[in-house]
This record gives sequence, structure tokens and C-alpha cells, in this order.
Amino acid sequence: MFAKMPFGLPLMMALAPIALAHYTWIAPVGLWQPGKLARVEIGHGHQFPTSEESINAKQVQMFALAPSGERIHLNPGPAGRALAASFLPKEDGVYRIAFIQDRGVTSRTAGGVKPGGRKQNPNALSASRRLRTAVAYRSTNKGLMPAAKPLGLELELCAEFVNGSWSLLVLRQGKPLAGAKVEVLPAGATQAVELGRTGASGRLRYEPPANAKGPLLFSAELEQPAEPGSDFDKLVLETSLSVNW
Repeated sequence: MFAKMPFGLPLMMALAPIALAHYTWIAPVGLWQPGKLARVEIGHGHQFPTSEESINAKQVQMFALAPSGERIHLNPGPAGRALAASFLPKEDGVYRIAFIQDRGVTSRTAGGVKPGGRKQNPNALSASRRLRTAVAYRSTNKGLMPAAKPLGLELELCAEFVNGSWSLLVLRQGKPLAGAKVEVLPAGATQAVELGRTGASGRLRYEPPANAKGPLLFSAELEQPAEPGSDFDKLVLETSLSVNW
């Protein structure tokens, strides 16, 4: 599948704009070099890449995968309206950084949203389990584009820049996910644009305008009924991938 959106036109003139929504992303900051402290931020808001609100750090697992495959645990903390963590890269090459925010099971009741599922809230109007993931890439070698190597997250977006376009891949527990809705949010935009849905291979291709540069946020979501016997009705998974080239 293929999508192309001209950055130079208003979003209303390009594909189908998505209603104003909040997104969560992870983004490396500045240039990375071995032996120098590297910083990663988790942002949340509707105007990528400016974070408007800090998410709950207690729900977040965050890590970086070094070029050799070494997994580096990161401990994010509040940094203004974002979360941030730092570590010392030791290798040259591409680092893959990710976070998982398990928001748990909550119930919507007549008295508002409450923690727990139907066992804890038997009169709930609905109950859902929600989980967010996000991925970003950073290379210590200027101009080197990373390959689309998955990290094995519950829901994950991978991307590779090939021949002037982004090859996107949506995975559910490591397997291609068909029918996933994928959006793109350029830096500074207040509305995302739907690129389409993934095919049977879990893939979608996006071609940015010629000479376009700068941060982009790709996002995908999966919403489906819970498995029989679950303490909740609905599973909601969200994922994002921030890229800069």
C-alpha cells in the first residue's frame, strides 16, 4: 500500500485529517557520540514534537538496545512537561529506544473512571485494558539510516527509509498485523493524517514530498474485544514511531 502527502498543502487538502488527539512518543535529543551522555525524552500531546504533558513515570518501562544487542535499562523521570532519561553510549552505530506504558485495566462507571475491571467494578458501564508503546532510532554515524528491526513489543511500528519513501511495518507480538490504521503527524501540525491501513503483510509505504526533512511521528492503534473470560471488555493498544532524517 502507498500513501503520499504534500507537506506544502494544508492538511485539510491532503488525505483524511484525524480529529484532534493526544499522542505519546519517544525521541532522542541532539547528536549521539560514544563516550558522551545521551538524552531521551518521552513526550505527550497533540503538537509533536512539543510535549504538553508528562505521562505517569510509574507506569513506564524504558530501554535502549545498543548496536551489539545489549539491552540498557533507562529510568525516566519528570523533566518539565516531559519525561527524560540519560545514559552513556559505548558503541558506534544505530541505537533503538523504546518504552512501554502499561496503563492497566480501568472501568468507566456512573461515578467516573475507576481502576480495575468488572470484578472490582461489577456495575461498570465498560472496562478496558490499555497499553502504549513507542520506538525511536538514533545513529552515532551521521546520515546512516537504520533498518526496520523489531524489538518484540506487544504492538510495534518499524520503518526503513528506502528510495525516497518510508516502508512501514506494523507488528503484533512480532507478527505482521493486517488492517492496522496508520497515521502521520508532521512536526508542528495539530492534526494527524490517516495514511491508510496495512495489508496482509502488515506493511504500508509512505512517500514524503521531495526534499522534505524533519521530524515525523507515525502512529498505529489496535482496538478489539477482549478474549472470553477476561475481566474487561476491550483491549486498546497504541504505538508510535518518531523519525528524523
